[in-house]
Amino acid sequence: MEDPNKSSGIQNEDKEDETDGHIRFTDVGPHSVRLEWGDPDVTANAQQKFQIEWKNEETDCTKTTHTNHFEIKQLSPGTRYNFTVVAIEDNSKKSFSASVCTAIPAPDNFEYISEDATTVRLNWTSPRKIDPSLYKFQVIMYENGEKTESMTVKSNVNSIVMIDLLPATEYKATIITKLNNDKLSEPAVLIIHTKPLPPENLQIKNEASSVYLKWTDPIIDGKIRHVFRVIWSSEANAMESLTEKAEITVSSLKPGTEYSFSVRTLVELNSTKLESSPVKISHRTSITMESLLRDLGLQNHLKNKLNLKSVLELRKPSDVVETAHSLRSLQWLFLRKLMMVNSSARIIKCASNCNPETCEKSTNIDEDQKGIHPLDLITALFHCADPFLQQEMALKMSVCQFSVPLLLPNCDTNECTLMLWALRDITKQFRSHSLEDDSLEESSIVLTDLPLISFVRLGKSSMSKSELLNKLLSNRQHHHDTFFHKELENGNIPRKISNGLVEMSWYLPGGEKSNDKFKEPVAVANLRGDISDFMVQFTFLSQTSSAVFLFCDDLESNQTFLESLRIRSKLVLVCTTDSANLGDNLTQKFKPYSEILRDRNMNEFKFAETLQETVVDILADSAKMSIEKMSKIAPDLGIIVDENNTICQNAKKRADLITQDITNIPEYKMKELSLQDKIWKEISKLEKEMCRLKAKKQNIEHYKSELKCQIQKLKRQQGSNDIRETIYQFISGLSCSPDEQLYFVKWMKINLDNLTRKHLSRLDEQYRDACKNVTEDNEHLRDLEKEIASSSLGVQHFMRELSQLYESTHSQKNSKYTAMKKLPEICAQLMLTGFPLELIDGDASNIPLTWIRDVLMALNKLTSPHNRIRVVTVLGVQSTGKSTLLNTMFGVQFAVSSGRCTRGAFMLLISVSEEFRSELQCDYILVIDTEGLKSLELSKLADSYEHDNELTTVVVGLSDLTIVNIAMENAIEMKDTLQIVVHAFLRMKEVGKRPCCHFVHQNTAGVAVHRNTLKERKILLQQLDEMTQAAARMEKIGDNKKFTDILDYNIDKNNWYIPALWLGVPPMAPVSTSYSEEASKLKDSILNLFKEPKVPAQNFLEFEEWIRSLWKAVQFENFIFSFRNSLVAEAYSNLCAKFNIWEWAFKKHMIGWYTKSETKISNLGVMSVRSRKAFNVDRVVADLKHGATNEFDKQEKRLLDQIEQYFEREVEHVHYVENYKEDFLNSARSLRRETETDLRNKLENAVLIQKGIEKVELIKQNQRDTMKEKVLNLISACKNTKNLSDRQLNEEFKKMWDDIVKQFSLSALPSYDVGKETYRFLYSNLETKGGAVREMLSDISSLDQCGTVPFCATTVKMNIFKKLKNSLWSTQWTKKPNFIQLSCERIINESTVLILSKTSAKSDYNADIQELLCFIDKKLEDCKDTEINPEIEAALKIHICGIAARAFQKMHDDYIQSNDPLKSLERYREQWLADFKDLYYQRDQCQNKAEMCAMKCFAPAVMEYIQKRLGPDIVDEMLTGERGLDFSTRSFFQFAILKQLLQEDDFNNISEYVQNYEKFVTEWISEKIIEHFSKDDAFLELELKHLSTIVNQLKTVTESEKTMTNNICNFVTNVFAFLDKELVIPIDTLSGTLALNNSDPAEFADCFTSSIDKMHQTLEDKLRSVRDVKAKLTRLSVNRPQEELFSRVFGCGKMCPFCRTPCEAGGKKHTEHFASIHRPEGIGKSKWNDTRKLVSNICSSLVASEGSFRSKDTGYQWHPNKEYRQIYPDWRIQPDTSIEATDFWKYIFAKYNKEFAKRCNAVPADIPADWYRISVHQANKCLDDAFLLNSHKNKDDDNITK
Repeated sequence: MEDPNKSSGIQNEDKEDETDGHIRFTDVGPHSVRLEWGDPDVTANAQQKFQIEWKNEETDCTKTTHTNHFEIKQLSPGTRYNFTVVAIEDNSKKSFSASVCTAIPAPDNFEYISEDATTVRLNWTSPRKIDPSLYKFQVIMYENGEKTESMTVKSNVNSIVMIDLLPATEYKATIITKLNNDKLSEPAVLIIHTKPLPPENLQIKNEASSVYLKWTDPIIDGKIRHVFRVIWSSEANAMESLTEKAEITVSSLKPGTEYSFSVRTLVELNSTKLESSPVKISHRTSITMESLLRDLGLQNHLKNKLNLKSVLELRKPSDVVETAHSLRSLQWLFLRKLMMVNSSARIIKCASNCNPETCEKSTNIDEDQKGIHPLDLITALFHCADPFLQQEMALKMSVCQFSVPLLLPNCDTNECTLMLWALRDITKQFRSHSLEDDSLEESSIVLTDLPLISFVRLGKSSMSKSELLNKLLSNRQHHHDTFFHKELENGNIPRKISNGLVEMSWYLPGGEKSNDKFKEPVAVANLRGDISDFMVQFTFLSQTSSAVFLFCDDLESNQTFLESLRIRSKLVLVCTTDSANLGDNLTQKFKPYSEILRDRNMNEFKFAETLQETVVDILADSAKMSIEKMSKIAPDLGIIVDENNTICQNAKKRADLITQDITNIPEYKMKELSLQDKIWKEISKLEKEMCRLKAKKQNIEHYKSELKCQIQKLKRQQGSNDIRETIYQFISGLSCSPDEQLYFVKWMKINLDNLTRKHLSRLDEQYRDACKNVTEDNEHLRDLEKEIASSSLGVQHFMRELSQLYESTHSQKNSKYTAMKKLPEICAQLMLTGFPLELIDGDASNIPLTWIRDVLMALNKLTSPHNRIRVVTVLGVQSTGKSTLLNTMFGVQFAVSSGRCTRGAFMLLISVSEEFRSELQCDYILVIDTEGLKSLELSKLADSYEHDNELTTVVVGLSDLTIVNIAMENAIEMKDTLQIVVHAFLRMKEVGKRPCCHFVHQNTAGVAVHRNTLKERKILLQQLDEMTQAAARMEKIGDNKKFTDILDYNIDKNNWYIPALWLGVPPMAPVSTSYSEEASKLKDSILNLFKEPKVPAQNFLEFEEWIRSLWKAVQFENFIFSFRNSLVAEAYSNLCAKFNIWEWAFKKHMIGWYTKSETKISNLGVMSVRSRKAFNVDRVVADLKHGATNEFDKQEKRLLDQIEQYFEREVEHVHYVENYKEDFLNSARSLRRETETDLRNKLENAVLIQKGIEKVELIKQNQRDTMKEKVLNLISACKNTKNLSDRQLNEEFKKMWDDIVKQFSLSALPSYDVGKETYRFLYSNLETKGGAVREMLSDISSLDQCGTVPFCATTVKMNIFKKLKNSLWSTQWTKKPNFIQLSCERIINESTVLILSKTSAKSDYNADIQELLCFIDKKLEDCKDTEINPEIEAALKIHICGIAARAFQKMHDDYIQSNDPLKSLERYREQWLADFKDLYYQRDQCQNKAEMCAMKCFAPAVMEYIQKRLGPDIVDEMLTGERGLDFSTRSFFQFAILKQLLQEDDFNNISEYVQNYEKFVTEWISEKIIEHFSKDDAFLELELKHLSTIVNQLKTVTESEKTMTNNICNFVTNVFAFLDKELVIPIDTLSGTLALNNSDPAEFADCFTSSIDKMHQTLEDKLRSVRDVKAKLTRLSVNRPQEELFSRVFGCGKMCPFCRTPCEAGGKKHTEHFASIHRPEGIGKSKWNDTRKLVSNICSSLVASEGSFRSKDTGYQWHPNKEYRQIYPDWRIQPDTSIEATDFWKYIFAKYNKEFAKRCNAVPADIPADWYRISVHQANKCLDDAFLLNSHKNKDDDNITK
């Protein structure tokens, strides 16, 4: 870079120091110069001044300044000036000189713009600060360094155009400022690149989503490398691409969109890319199928077709039903409404996404129209739908009275398809005028020969062809837009893909001449678009139609085309014209069959009448053709037939092979579908009889075995039949590929429906003729009725046959079963596609449970983990539109018929969309459609009410929500139906289900119907309440007073009013839009209910369990008391297990609290004696009781909260046991009351003991104090006498001791005879029982001799009158002695336990015999079922009192022995002597006393501490250890015992279990405890744990007390005081040990610490030395674990009044008793009076039979078995749900029949032969099934895995 001074021509001429004085030029411009001098950092003095002179050849100027800088202006540019600065200061001068040349500026902003390949425009701006008159500009161009052109322009010119340049060439341009004196500025330089030549001859070829561009390459020289840039853009976006070729194909364009295309040439020149000017072209892409599908979001479905399952999938409801948020949601809105047969389905809008302001400015109408023409949408959906969805769409459109596609065009391929398959499902009913008045014809529309009238258009027509057709087809009373036209919503949107569509509809007469427009049915076709564009479609219509109506206004323009037509059918020309001669002129060369000319003044309705008359005229003589026949013509014209594909035709052949030979349906069913006929119905009948046992047999079990044999025989007969060829073919059809399978099932349905319609039509005609013939006998009519009833044949009958085949082969597991194994999975896959499966066979009134189970298991496997379901069921009177309602709500296709074709119930699956599952909290909705109640066919049968009741109970029980459909015109039937429904809801409430219910009132009208029917709804609720009360009485449940007691019901929200289905009179009436919309609201309401469920959704396996249990229960007449469900039982078992855990936690806490409180009470007296302070025991106890109340309140609240929270949490199946909640809450409250009473009694008892001890201890303490004083005096006296020997000391001590004993004059504590007092209380208790009892009491010489031998009730002397009575009622007394003996033994055992608990306390006898006698009286009251007479009662009490008298006497004697003060003093005589000698000899007692204190005082207290705490720990271990499950609930406890009895196979154990249950259970529990704690020294580990705990506490307290006291006694007492809630102080031992102690307190404390370690080791060795767990367990005097576990599993102690099986219900305050397995009565010693044989009947069978029983409770009057709850209301004996339910006891009884008989002194029972065939495995399985152990184990395994 050059020096600026040089460039400006600056020169310094100063000779002085340049640093101080040279001139510097800071700015040199064209007209001014700025200069400075001197030191730039020093400011000039004010006294200083400078003289500046500047000059050139022309001027010389001078200026003076006081600063060291100056600016000189008005200079000339490009001129050199000399400058001199003279500094004047103090009369001295100093000068500086320099020269500079003023600047010549160059132009600024020099740039260029390429205007084309050979022209550029150069632009610049003039230099500033220079006079324009002084200069001009010179421009020079260079190429490759050579000057090519030079131009000079004036100063006021700022641009110049350079032409004739070379394309794609680099130039250099310079521009300089040239002064008038020819001086030049520095040049401004610019590099220029000219553009390449643009492409030439740009051409475009259009396709739908792509264009082809082609152009001429402008660069001929092949050496010049170049490419082309192609840019295309629309309003939305822009894209570009590079290509070396002179052509390109631009793809992925949006069809129907305006695009701008530009092409540029690109050349790279010296690393610079040059781009030519663009060549542009604009083009709009054409519309195609694919483009429209892309807009709709359906492009993927052109290949991967939409299916019915995806369309019916439940999605989130749209906020606005009429409006789609985008084009992509439009089709789903349309399909949703169409599937719900909403006649407004075509009237849908798409919300506009544009800004309102932008929309207002838009002038393009097409751009503003957001949406799609409905016909385009329909065409697109038919192209994207699979064949089965097409069928469903066509069917729904037909029901809505929409026109349906006949020929479907494809604008991409210009092909069209005949929609034969799509229309095959449409059936129509009509009544032709040519038929009889009551004749109704129903047939498939594709098979019906009808005249076809086609309507087409040529050119433009002023008339709307479709609108005119609607007038033609509509009846006078009601107009309906069958064909969509431009006057409807979105009708003005241009069609894009539906031109060429041929739609079809039908006019069907209803038989009313005054209303029908045409007498016969007629088909109408409508071609969309101009026939000149769609000649294939027009040709097809001309060949298949009876007449073609051609609409054309411009006949002259289209004359040539018309004359070229060759039409087979009659052509009717329809045109609008003002000239009447126009048609005449045309007809000279083109003669149509008829002409209809309309002048512009003609009324539309008048014109429609003219059109109608023409059609009627044509129909009088017209050919008829079915759509199926049309399919033969179509291929010749190049028209595709939709069902002419290999898969469809193969499936058709398979179906035809099965159905082609069916002529007589009843005969065919008898022959080919025989398994579902007589045998299946007979099996159903026998199974029901096995539950109800209506035959009055004495031996029920024999009768049940006979029934079982008959059933097995019938099943073998079923299984022995060879599989019919028809069934093989049907299975083969189901087993093929998925697509072919669906086609096969559909073809079967189509063929069978056609056959059924034909057959029923013929029979109906015969029946009408027979009814008209008055002479016809009733027998013939009945035969016809039966034939009609059995003439229904559908796919369900074949599936039913498969189910029976599967059932029979499954039970026998033969070779056929292997072939059948895959059938459930195939059926499950069909269900997932929307196929309805028969749940209840209505013909046989039975459920194939094995088949249903395996299908649902397969479903569960296929759908897992998304297998949660909600169940919706509809119920109602026959022919009230139940199926139609479900079909409308969910878009499904249950069979709809006004009569009963099939019976029973069908279930169908509807999937839930993935995004909706979490909100709906399920994966599928399972819809159950049921046969109509109160049917005419069943009304004649005796069991019709029972049939309806069974059906209703099952489906209501299976449902989460039940829709009760009520037709307003069937008010009478409605009442009966509601009665049935109320029964079902009541039953569900009792078994733990509380389904929701909606009442749907159909055929209601009126805008404010819901508001106006409030009164009716209240009346309905009142009726429901009355029915609830009546049902409760019938079901023998008395606490249900209102309908709302049994289910959640809201009078406003649970009633729906739906208008009539048809808008007008069928067959031409569409479905009412209001009907569809109200059904949609009902559906949305149901889904909203599922969003906030009260119970969790179930999976398929749980659903199957409900089916099984509900069906088994309804087979019994008394449903509520025969219901048994494994899910409910498991939920109850889980609840019991949880409650038992909470119960034990409650008890354990209170046991711990009481143990500490009792210890504190025991120490009160001791502390009082030791401290000489009197403690108020009563006040302390009062405080403890208050504390106990608070503790109980807190623990009770916790327990109740746990129960409440358990039911509030979403615990699996907890809702099933909601009914038991109050029972467990009551049990919790009862537990608190019982425990609190027991604890308070124990506290009172502890206080009584303590008060007694305290009195005695005061005496003892006074004696010890006196003795201490005497001993110390003796020591002082002896020390005065020196050197006494031991003998002498002994003698002195003896004298002193004897004197003191005489001084005290001690007498022993009073002793009395407990036996005499016991006799006195006993006599007082029994003296009112009669003379015989008083005689027995007088015979007693002494109670000591009573109760020494086993009690025997049969040896008791009886009153003569009672003997007489018993002889008269001998039949009732055959088994009574056994029950009396057992009851007495149980009371003896319980009394013995009570006596043991009393005598185990270390207290004196305190009139405990009174409490014992009260206890016996209470137990006798509990034995109401066993008549114990006064003599036996007296003998029993005498026996127990004898035992008690001996035990209480020993207790009293032991107390006297241990607490007598003299004896207590004598026990420590040697200790006093030893202490006396030690003090005399002055021996150190410290270590000895410390060890004695540790071993004699603390060691016993520590051992007692361990004993008190072992019990709860043992219980904990048993509940959580390997046997925890056995003790978790009473049911599992029973299971464990029965399982062991089965494994041990020991009759003695079984007999003991049956006869002496309590004793057996007690011993069994003890055995299990001993067994568990004998392993790995488990018992010892518990002992050592507690030993270490208390020793560590003792050490801690000892260390803290070492420095706190100077007295040994106080030290030891303080240690005990700190542990007063843990250790009981042995006062005698403590006082005796520490009485004479001269040790140093500090030294004693140290010795005591080491002694604790020795004590610890000694006690540990002692514990280890005893290995006998049984002995240790026996020694536990408090908190005995076997008693706690017994109380836990024994429960209420009640036994079945028939078979003596123990109750297993949870909690103690349950309202009902039950047992899982009942047993033969003979096991309980029951025998027949006449034969003395043991009874083999089982009460769970008896309660379901028609037999009777009698007992003391019935007053020995016969009472029906089924009404047993009238006698025993608190027992629920569930009938056996299967013949195998009691296999365990049957096995036991059969095996030990003789042993049982021998034990009972009876004859062995007559046992059914099949009992002997029961194996051990079957008996084991019976236990597993009965106690649900498998499911529980599986759940435990899952928990372990987790």
